[in-house]
Formats: sequence, C-alpha cells, structure tokens
Amino acid sequence: MSEKNNCFKEAVCVEVQRIFDSCSDRDGIYDLPVTLNLDSDPITEDMHTVRVRSAEVEVTCIAVDNVMLKAGYYAVDITYRFSIIAEAFSNGFCQKASGTKLCGTATWNKRVILFGGESNTKVFTSEDKLIPSVLPECCGSFCQDFNMTMPKATVKVINPVALEAKFVCLPVHKGCYVPDVKACCCNMPPVHTSNEDCCCQSPAFPPKPIPLYEKTLVVSLGLFSIVQLSRPVSLIVPSYDYYMPHKECINGNTVQESANDIFDRLEFPTEQFFPTPVDDVSSSNCGCFAPIPNKPAEKPDC
Repeated sequence: MSEKNNCFKEAVCVEVQRIFDSCSDRDGIYDLPVTLNLDSDPITEDMHTVRVRSAEVEVTCIAVDNVMLKAGYYAVDITYRFSIIAEAFSNGFCQKASGTKLCGTATWNKRVILFGGESNTKVFTSEDKLIPSVLPECCGSFCQDFNMTMPKATVKVINPVALEAKFVCLPVHKGCYVPDVKACCCNMPPVHTSNEDCCCQSPAFPPKPIPLYEKTLVVSLGLFSIVQLSRPVSLIVPSYDYYMPHKECINGNTVQESANDIFDRLEFPTEQFFPTPVDDVSSSNCGCFAPIPNKPAEKPDC
C-alpha cells in the first residue's frame, strides 16, 4: 500500500454479510445407494467387485426453517447430490486394467442447528424479482416479494473421499409368489433370507406378497463441509482512500514470453520426489479434526 493509501481519511458505512454462527463437520456416509443414469452400462450378475473412479458434489439444495421454542436458532436442511463414476469387474484374482463403467447419482440429507439472530425487518431492493399480488379491489394491485427475515445459509464443501464401493441386494418392490419362478432374488441370496420371504416357498402354501431384490451399487463417502448463517448488517469502517492498483497490465498481443523463460523461473519440486514423513503428517492437523465415526455393521452382500 502506498503512502497515499495508508493515510486515514474518514469513517464510512458499508453493508456486509455478518456470520452469526458456523460449524465444520466431517461426515462418514456409509452404504449410500447409487441410481444409475439412463446412459450408463447396467449391472450384470457377473460383476463381483467394483471401485470408485470419481465422486463429486454435483449440486446442493439448502432450506432454512425456524426451530420451535428456541428463538434465534434455525434448522438448516442440506441435500447433497453426488455424481459417481465407478468401474465394475468380473470375479477373478487379477483384474484387467479397466472395467465396465457405471455412472450414476446418489443423494444424502443432513440437518444442522445454528444461531442466526432475530430480525423483524422486511428488506426490499431494486434487484428483487417482484410479482403482482392480488389485493382487495379497494386497494388495487401492487407487487409482492418473498424476501423474508430468514438468515442466509451458506454451505462450503469439497469433493468427497471415496471410502468403499460394493454390490448388495436391496428390496425394490413386492410381487406375488409364483411356484415356477425362482429368479426373484437376483439369482443371489437377499439381505434378509427366510423360507417365507424368498422364492423357495412350497406350492402348497397360498400365494402371498414377497419382496423382490435387485443388485445395487452402494458407496461409502467421507465429506468435509462448513455451514454458515449470516445476515446483512451495516458497519462503520475506516476509509483510507480509493484503491489504485499499481500493477501494470500485460498486453498479451504484444508481449510474449517463451515457454523456456517460464520454465526457468520454476523452482525444482524437491518435495514431490520424496514421501512425507509420518511425523509430519500426524502433527500437521494439530489435533483439530475428530476421528471419523465408527462404521456401522455391514449388511450382507449379494
């Protein structure tokens, strides 16, 4: 900052989003069913092992609601939709380099409670999208907006860590028992098997509804996120002067730098050629992160 910009000039009023409350979390999401896309390869009976190639947060839906009997606190409901790309392989000791690609999506819901303050003001700005509202004839028609007094919820998230992927049999719907049909359990034992539930009923028994199972891809993900509640507030801050940038613009049409010049300025990446010591990894988090919750008991595979 130059001497001109370093000189206090006046106090000015600015409007900013003040964060009233926030939280960070690490969620272990286990056995999340994946819905395959229409253009994805189907899951076949010869697929036994699977691995995740990529997992991304595709979109996040956020809703804010009041918490009953707790003034100033709000419930933030978050729905994540993950984009999953996996590779499936047939049974064998040595797997080939690439398998069958399975592409799909998975959704997961989460709720957090945060303090967002109280406000009874209604905010109207010229940027609002107003719609006509129907008022009594004596009042005529006017415009109405939906800018309520709820705080603004913000979710910051990075792409999840793929922990595990596998195939399991999950119930999809119920059908009727037919004595000569034995393929209602995707040719494999379902998650819950019994003589009454599956396809091995005796014809002597009357027809009864039985669950049908489908071979489904499930994934386990590790997700890191930060959730914030904020409101617009007016603050008085010191003003020094209008900022004047001192960096000159580089004209890409006239100034061209060779690739050799750019490469010569790069430092040699020594640390990339050697593994990080265990002591450095264990001490880098300073104990700031809690361990991942214990994984629940696994469901029987197909």
